[in-house]
Amino acid sequence: MDLIPGLPDDVARQCLIRVSYEKLSTISAVCKVWKNEVDDPDFFRHRKTAGHSRPVFAMAQARVVPNRSSISIKSPKFSYRVTLLDPETGDWSELPPAPGFSDGLPMFCQLVGVGPELVVVGGWDPDTWEISTSVFIYNFVSAAWRRGADMPGVRRSFFGCAAAKSGGMVYVAGGHDGEKNALKSAWAYDVDKDEWAPLPDMARERDECKGAFHRGKFRVIGGYCTEMQGRFGRSAEAFDFASWQWEAVEEDFLESATCPRTCVEGGEMGMYMCRAGEVAALQESSRWRVVSQMPAEIGHTAYVSSWEGKLLVIGCRRFGESQVAYILDLRSGRWRNVAVPEEFSGSVQSGCSLEL
Repeated sequence: MDLIPGLPDDVARQCLIRVSYEKLSTISAVCKVWKNEVDDPDFFRHRKTAGHSRPVFAMAQARVVPNRSSISIKSPKFSYRVTLLDPETGDWSELPPAPGFSDGLPMFCQLVGVGPELVVVGGWDPDTWEISTSVFIYNFVSAAWRRGADMPGVRRSFFGCAAAKSGGMVYVAGGHDGEKNALKSAWAYDVDKDEWAPLPDMARERDECKGAFHRGKFRVIGGYCTEMQGRFGRSAEAFDFASWQWEAVEEDFLESATCPRTCVEGGEMGMYMCRAGEVAALQESSRWRVVSQMPAEIGHTAYVSSWEGKLLVIGCRRFGESQVAYILDLRSGRWRNVAVPEEFSGSVQSGCSLEL
């Protein structure tokens, strides 16, 4: 059966790959032939090669409820949902709630993108504040959630988490258990197979660490051991998949003992982080260098992500204020403001980028 009657399949395919990501679920529902086409991994490869894929940022963001009866502008509740930002159009939107979490996402959950799917891992149950081992996957083609296999091992939160650019794998390391004991264990999750497998333990415990997939290795940055309790370290470890072991600890990966949550992978341009009103880059050398000053409106950075030579930074001037968003062109050094509607100005706990 032809993709589009009367057209050669290669021409019809060029039509389908031009459909915006918001409409993928619509064309997938038209007929079985179109569904099979969109479900084929080659569809997204062709879409990217032809320049029709779009960057999308997914964030675990607080729901803002305006308080009209008082002078205060906002009265945010502790309820989180998945919001989306298309940085090219500036459009904001919201995903439907995950199954079983109609009142909000698990607090402090981690979000990672794997192909056309968003994976939400762990966090705290918003009602009981108990550590959750849940895994939920949202597929942008079917526009539907599904439940994944629970995260195995000891219940953990505030762990490092990252996904490989290909292969459909999510990696988790460190964090702490229910007794606030820092952990050095790590796991790998195969999204397609819905299976978890253990990785070797890291050399050190790392609570509140940052996970990043950089130059083919799963890197776990900073954090602290049980005895330090909130006093961050400067070291990092990287897992080498070829040797199936952690490399030697990099003692001075960070220039100062600070929270590593703003560290992000920037592809061929290195790694980036926001610190003390500056954006710093770690490129060919082993030293961080300042590449830009932060916008004056961002005194506290909530979320940082990168794509194609650009950096998205979301934050606020002071704690408790509405979030603002800026994009830094890493090549030109220019910032541009992204308009943030009131309903999307709540605090961001975690997020990731996808190419759809």
